[in-house]
Amino acid sequence: MEYRVLGNTRIKVSRMCFGSLTIGPLQRNLSISEGSRLILQALEVGVNFIDTAQLYRNYGYIRQALRGWREEVVIATKSYAYTAEMMKNALEEARRELDLDLIPIFMLHEQESEHTIRGHWPALEYLLKAREQGKVRAVGISTHYVQGVAGACKYPEIEVVSPLINLTGIGVQGGTRDQMLAAVKKAKAAGKGIYAMKPLGGGHLISRQQAAFQFLLEQEDLDAIAVGMKSEQELRRNLAYFNGEAITEGLAEHDERQLHFEDWCLLCGRCVSACPSRALSETPNQIVVDQNKCVFCGYCGAACPEFAIKVI
Repeated sequence: MEYRVLGNTRIKVSRMCFGSLTIGPLQRNLSISEGSRLILQALEVGVNFIDTAQLYRNYGYIRQALRGWREEVVIATKSYAYTAEMMKNALEEARRELDLDLIPIFMLHEQESEHTIRGHWPALEYLLKAREQGKVRAVGISTHYVQGVAGACKYPEIEVVSPLINLTGIGVQGGTRDQMLAAVKKAKAAGKGIYAMKPLGGGHLISRQQAAFQFLLEQEDLDAIAVGMKSEQELRRNLAYFNGEAITEGLAEHDERQLHFEDWCLLCGRCVSACPSRALSETPNQIVVDQNKCVFCGYCGAACPEFAIKVI
């Protein structure tokens, strides 16, 4: 496994980051024992970087996997908090639920632009104070927007950026794939640590996964790439891609995902508002999914008051 340092943070991470969204309640909803075992299997083969978020509601999987583990693990989490009090609660939740005194990386979740970052400044300022107190090691933002990466470049306080980027640019907001890469290059030059998300476009690029992974692995500005996985087979397959090994026939099986709406959906429209990719629209009879935009992040499901939406 290749390791790199995240920008100027001095935090050393595996090039492959375990994207934990997939195992939790917003997607496959594995049991704690199943999900924690998969994380532990990743740790045992050299993956030392885990991406999570307050929204994902999966801290328990990570806490269970880390019990008895003696080597350093870098956990990056994030919150939509925009006030100091909200961020205090989010940070203390993470420390409590992960059973960690120090959170290696804590980020503002889904920032759209410099304006959004300014609007969340009280929360970011709280994280900066927490860093001084030894509760957080590095702070950053995640974003689907070209303008979000550009905005982060204007603030030296932001040390880590997690942008959405993939082979075809599916899910990139506010510009094209190449514009996102150009923004990432500037952020990297400014000393930011960069770890990409949605390398397979939420599943749309699974049939082209070798090309998709190769494309991102060739981007020298990317310190790490967060990959969602839900089974040992997917873990082994992804490791083979990252380690430059041959993909056996058994590992090359394709997995398809879909956004599933239960019959009890109330058509309240909250999912439409919550979708960061603008992939959902509402009609009098149903929620319509634009398959060319949906990246199967599951954020719509988190906004559903009736728990009627799942990525399956």
